[in-house]
Amino acid sequence: MQSFFEHRGPRLDTSSPSVRHLQDLIRHSSPVHIELEGGQSLQGTIRWLDHDFLAIQQDLDLPLLMVNRTKVVLLRMLS
Repeated sequence: MQSFFEHRGPRLDTSSPSVRHLQDLIRHSSPVHIELEGGQSLQGTIRWLDHDFLAIQQDLDLPLLMVNRTKVVLLRMLS
C-alpha cells in the first residue's frame, strides 16, 4: 500500500521550451500579464509552477493566487 507521501504526480517536462521559459520567468522574477479563458486578466510574478498550476504573486500583501495552467490563454512578460 502506498502512503500519501509516496504518491508522485506527473513530472514537468523540463525539456519543453515553454516550461523552460516559465522557469526563466520565475528565476528572474519577471512581471507577467496573464489572460484566462473567459476574458479575466491578471498581472504579477510567477512564484512556482507544477504540472497543473501556476502560483501568481499579484502583490506582496496578498496571498499567492493559484491558476490552472489549462485555463491560460495568453502569458506575456511585461518588462
